[in-house]
Amino acid sequence: MGLGAVGILFAAPLAARLPGALRVVADAARIARYTADPPSLNGQRLAFTYVTPDNPGPPADLVLVGVKATNLTDALPAIQAVTGPRTQILPLLNGISAPDDLAAVFGWARVLHGFVYCDSSMRTGHAVRQNGKAKIVFGEVTNAPPSPRVMAVAELLDRAGIRYDIPADMRAAQWKKFILNIGINQAQAFYREPSARLQQDPAAMALARQLMDEAAAVGHALGIAGVQEIPAWAEDVIRAAAPDSKTSMLQDVEAGRPTEVDLFAGTVCRLAAPLGIPVPANEQILRALTAA
Repeated sequence: MGLGAVGILFAAPLAARLPGALRVVADAARIARYTADPPSLNGQRLAFTYVTPDNPGPPADLVLVGVKATNLTDALPAIQAVTGPRTQILPLLNGISAPDDLAAVFGWARVLHGFVYCDSSMRTGHAVRQNGKAKIVFGEVTNAPPSPRVMAVAELLDRAGIRYDIPADMRAAQWKKFILNIGINQAQAFYREPSARLQQDPAAMALARQLMDEAAAVGHALGIAGVQEIPAWAEDVIRAAAPDSKTSMLQDVEAGRPTEVDLFAGTVCRLAAPLGIPVPANEQILRALTAA
């Protein structure tokens, strides 16, 4: 579900390693666009089997949700169309709210926690270039040991050659990625420049760090394990990034697409308010990028 950069990254190995197992669900107009301009990964065109929500075929064993967070609500009917009693739904979205949003509709018996770590990927239309590592991080809230349904998904990913991680504490893992995104994605989008700006401009890095420190303070108040150590780790990640790397949020700004600022700064602000925690940098970014 969803053929943006993340969707293409993982649909490609599934289609190559498990012929006939993958269906991409999309409306007729989108399928026509994919047919006219086929998706590609690193210059290689990809051939997928497309189905529409009104004629999806049998229920899926696993639904990988790769849409943008801003499009998740619109995707719910299509997810419902391929969901049966035994279907598992694995979100690959940014942020920390997608599993809860999906469980509110489909129930926790069908929904796992999940997100993606990948080196920066560049998307132009339906063409994606990504030459680094990518992995899916997923599981139950706690995975010590992993449940049978988590192991069933892991077996499928093994067959497809997709890297994955099953952390013992899924919420702590989600917040680690979330806080990194809070800093690098939002600062890049605010300055409209890639990682080099954050690496070379102390003021830009200071903004990224303040955004992350505020998010960590909120996470700490919510009882997320180890969250106060994350901003220093994330700053090291930003400093080590390729100078020309662009986050998906910067690419959205450059392409004139809606950004995920509400998913990042918006979430921090909503969680901070009842806790009485000041988050001025995230409030500033939310105003600036909402108005952009």
